[in-house]
Amino acid sequence: AAGFAIHSALHKARPDINAACHTHSKYGKAYSTFGKPLEMINQDACIIYNNQAVYDDFGGVAIEKEEGEAIAKAAGESNRCIILQNHGLLTAGRTVDEAGYLFTLMETSCEVQLLADAAAAGGKEKKIIPAPEAAYTASVEGDSDKLYLDFQNDLSYEIAMDDSFMTFTKAN
Repeated sequence: AAGFAIHSALHKARPDINAACHTHSKYGKAYSTFGKPLEMINQDACIIYNNQAVYDDFGGVAIEKEEGEAIAKAAGESNRCIILQNHGLLTAGRTVDEAGYLFTLMETSCEVQLLADAAAAGGKEKKIIPAPEAAYTASVEGDSDKLYLDFQNDLSYEIAMDDSFMTFTKAN
């Protein structure tokens, strides 16, 4: 019910979205407690520059239509990466591959952000990538076609590591 409430509202609000990914991943859950966007602290994070939103009104398990609509509204007209405060991550794309790549990118970026924040708390200075450089990186690395292609490496790896992966995928 929760998946339907969120995903159907997102698809209705955003005709450009054909796929969405959401799980309660370890680093996504941890970072979501801060209720703020990821910082542009490395090249990979820049891929989501101006492409992330925070939904900061956690209302419990999202089984109500209104909760899904509020999450879709928080995503705005173009964001494909949403941090659901106190909940986790949600990514979306034109393809499953794009949404999947963005999800793994967000999860890893949350992990790196937590590590960087911990180092900063110990006195290390973080260097934030300036907006022009972050925007340039996003324009080169963050378009839908590039993200689709980038996911193909991850998919090939999963298939190589477990030959039953494709059998399971085709059966479901």
